[in-house]
Amino acid sequence: MLPSACTIVSLNYLHYARALCRSFLRHHPDGKFYVLLVDRLPKDFDLSSEEFYLVLVDELGVPNFDSVAFKYDIMELNTNVKPTLLKVLFSQGVEQIVYLDPDIFIYRPLDSVFGALADHAIALTPHILSPDQDLAEQVLLSSGVFNLGFVAVKKCPEAVRFLDWWEARCLGLAYDEQRTGLFVDQKWVNFVPCLFDSVCVLRTPGCNMAYWNLHERQLSLERGMLLVNREIPLEFYHFSGISVEGGERISKYTDRFTLTTRPDLRGIFEEYRAELVKNGSREAHTAADYVFGSFDNGQYINRLTRSLYAANLANYLGENPFSSSSKFYQWAKSAGIFGDRDTANTYTQRSYSKREPRLRMIHALLRGALRVLGADRYTVLLRYLSYISILRNQIDVFPN
Repeated sequence: MLPSACTIVSLNYLHYARALCRSFLRHHPDGKFYVLLVDRLPKDFDLSSEEFYLVLVDELGVPNFDSVAFKYDIMELNTNVKPTLLKVLFSQGVEQIVYLDPDIFIYRPLDSVFGALADHAIALTPHILSPDQDLAEQVLLSSGVFNLGFVAVKKCPEAVRFLDWWEARCLGLAYDEQRTGLFVDQKWVNFVPCLFDSVCVLRTPGCNMAYWNLHERQLSLERGMLLVNREIPLEFYHFSGISVEGGERISKYTDRFTLTTRPDLRGIFEEYRAELVKNGSREAHTAADYVFGSFDNGQYINRLTRSLYAANLANYLGENPFSSSSKFYQWAKSAGIFGDRDTANTYTQRSYSKREPRLRMIHALLRGALRVLGADRYTVLLRYLSYISILRNQIDVFPN
């Protein structure tokens, strides 16, 4: 049985896919690697120079695909077509398949993974294998127990049953919306060991090493082999949130560890960054080129627009939401919800300064509301503000 693996990208991440593909084939020279492109292929694209088998998102046969592509942003759509891709590969004769996020690099044959598939239908990796004293566990309660940058399945009735169940949830209700208990394809998989049989939870620290489990894993080079905790060979590292251009940050998602505090990682980070450059990171498309990122007249589709479309989906089924002549476009334009950028995700609790005049004004208004409303009704107000801060719930503010 040929070892097979796949990943999913839009054009802005194609250089990641190339690096991953080459690392897989280096250790599995008789294997096959598939790349699903969630985008439109450029006319000058030279597929003959690629080492992977290309699958286009239009080939997946997703029902009402335009609607799905509109309600989800680029990250949501790339993650949520994952079970559909795995099902399609099964239908094409692939007997077992490993999905890997494009920002993963493989350092040795995936013996642990294919060994797990010999005896199980499904293989998953948890984010962490030991308690985290700095309470990163609380973050994982929101984002999910398992990291779905990796999943492996073997063609059998139980795996197909799992993929059918997962696909329905991914295409229907898998937003990046952690405050409502949702986080794309990943959060749903918390249920998998409870709902399905033949599930292997891979507990080897050599698989899916990443910033979220560095508290329990150290890397060393011994006798020419990369070892985790000086005993387990490193099979693959997940460079989630890496800066291609360098710097000491291990990931844009955390400042808990840096290459200064974790010099054991410097070597693989430098080599991986060089791999990305070699595979075209300097010439790569940007997210602004994403084909599902704008209406047909070039108007940028922001998260608020996508969310209100999702909330009103039943009103617009059957029309192309990307059309500037659609009923949804006309409503959205009249509601004034268009914008030319999305910066909300760049703000965190650490981004705000208590000295910021606008924040001080908001705090003063809230203190005034407390005096007017009293503690009980003020708390009710905050609960309502929390509710409508979920963008899909803005349907109450912008009735359709």
